[in-house]
Amino acid sequence: MNKWSQKLITGILLFLAAVATPVWAVNFGVFGDISYTDSNVSGATNAFALGGLDLYAQESIDENTRAFVELVIENNGSEFVIDLERLWISRSVSDSMNISAGRFHTPLGYWNRSYHHGALLFDTITRPAFLEYEDAGTAILPLHIVGLMFDGDMTMGDGNLAYEFGIGNGPSYDTSGGYGSSEININNTSDPNRAKSPVLRVTYALDAIPLQFGVFGMSNNVAESGTGGASGVAAGETLVQQTIAGVDLNYSGERFDAIAEYFQLKNDDKYGSTGSHTGTAYYLQFGYQITERFKPVYRYESLEFNDNDAYFTLLGSRQEKRHVAALRYDLDDSNALKLQVTNVRPKSGESSREYAIQWAFLIP
Repeated sequence: MNKWSQKLITGILLFLAAVATPVWAVNFGVFGDISYTDSNVSGATNAFALGGLDLYAQESIDENTRAFVELVIENNGSEFVIDLERLWISRSVSDSMNISAGRFHTPLGYWNRSYHHGALLFDTITRPAFLEYEDAGTAILPLHIVGLMFDGDMTMGDGNLAYEFGIGNGPSYDTSGGYGSSEININNTSDPNRAKSPVLRVTYALDAIPLQFGVFGMSNNVAESGTGGASGVAAGETLVQQTIAGVDLNYSGERFDAIAEYFQLKNDDKYGSTGSHTGTAYYLQFGYQITERFKPVYRYESLEFNDNDAYFTLLGSRQEKRHVAALRYDLDDSNALKLQVTNVRPKSGESSREYAIQWAFLIP
């Protein structure tokens, strides 16, 4: 039995255990997608690609308790791997508070808490580049967190006030292979140091119009998780003290919708002597439902930071702007075709154009 077969069987067994008896009571589903991509980058080849196979299940264990599990089978470039993306148990303790424990999508902005791993959930083929998950080359944020989460909502004035507060293991980075060679580590079973990461998002949704505002923030001690790393500090020591703050806005009209998010990352260098710097990332996205099934979408993305910023040096990030134009056609509620053209304009280097078509689906 090869390595992939062993991983697949292990993942299936874990998933079946998660959705065990009574199986008929479980909300079970599968997201998937297949894409074709091309670009004008010299030497690039066009290709078909399987997207992540997203398996999820949720069940109410009793009147006040729910549990959720999500596994994604995806290719990391050389082989298929199984990632446990989310796993949590939640209990309602009052009309305005739930307490949960496990692995969650970090409440940083609207996109990350609304559009999960299933590509059918969002209108474009890709997420905003800086909001890609931690193992992607353009990722800059810890978009998962392992720990405790408190959330709830209440009526306030002419709308609804909701909150999400989490505390969990801090992110880390392994510099053993050099800067930009690893990924943001979420630390599922341990934490390199004693510092924990708090995160808070508060939103207010108006009753009269489909408009929601949000503010959020997170504090991280980004630790070294490797040994003999390029950073020159020991495993467990802090590389960067980081503060993330931002705002988000979502309007969902009958035909027109808009999403905007702004992130500010203040990074204090603790492994070198470059000091403190602040980077910004934001996107604006607009969509219009021309017919019941046909919807064009446009998104503008931006990532800017100081060249001496220690955090972005660790990640090997590049400053860039992106223009994304997409067309979505819903074949029905369970599957959709998407076309997308992306213009990538880095601060240094040549611009490029990427083309993609995707067929995304849900097996409920």
